[in-house]
Amino acid sequence: MKYYQVYISAETKEQADTLLDSLLKKKLVAGGLLLNGPARFWWQGNISRKKYYNISAFTINTHKQDIIAEVKRESTEEVPMIWFVKIDGNKEFVTWIRKSVG
Repeated sequence: MKYYQVYISAETKEQADTLLDSLLKKKLVAGGLLLNGPARFWWQGNISRKKYYNISAFTINTHKQDIIAEVKRESTEEVPMIWFVKIDGNKEFVTWIRKSVG
């Protein structure tokens, strides 16, 4: 089984809460952290500056496409950022992920 940390963008705390709660209720992620801070990025030909939220959550490979679909359905962003990073953690941690989303 492959384990992933998934990062998901949100424009507001309320949006981040909604996305994380939805993913948890559907057992697509084992848990997550809400992080926020200033962001800069290219958008429609200009550099945009704003405060942004990132959800950092933990999942397994079989849930990747369902997470993408759920975020696209729930997000208010035109282009939500969703990316996965493969992780290899201690046995207790990956067992917790597997049991939480299995």
